[in-house]
Amino acid sequence: MNQPHPAPHAPNSESFPALIRAMESLLERLLAVSERQLMFVQNGDDLSLERLLGHKLKLFDERERIARRLDPYRDIPEDERRWNSETEKQETRAARDRCEQLLAEILRFDGQSLQIGEERIEAIKNNLRYTRQESRVHTAYSKQKKV
Repeated sequence: MNQPHPAPHAPNSESFPALIRAMESLLERLLAVSERQLMFVQNGDDLSLERLLGHKLKLFDERERIARRLDPYRDIPEDERRWNSETEKQETRAARDRCEQLLAEILRFDGQSLQIGEERIEAIKNNLRYTRQESRVHTAYSKQKKV
């Protein structure tokens, strides 16, 4: 059967379908991490969030490594790729489509986490403003009492 058509300098040991499946698997793990991240942000669990974000950074590094290994295949037009079978071609296309869906879901969860985080920061700022105002009122009242 035909082998996937590697671009010049593409590693022969890593086929395009295998790399797409690896990316899909990685994005599934990233989605699970993004879901947990949202839960930690909602619960205000900063310690768990910090540890999770460290793990998430490692997954992003892995995603970049896979993306770099996919680079040689990006210049090959879809209709010029060679496949071992029609099934492999369809499965790879489905995995690639799933990668796009997973990325969209990851971005949605991360956007929600960011929004909640920004709301928490704004609430803290408001509390600090209120505390400063109370402090000024208390200081002014204390000065008047001494006079």
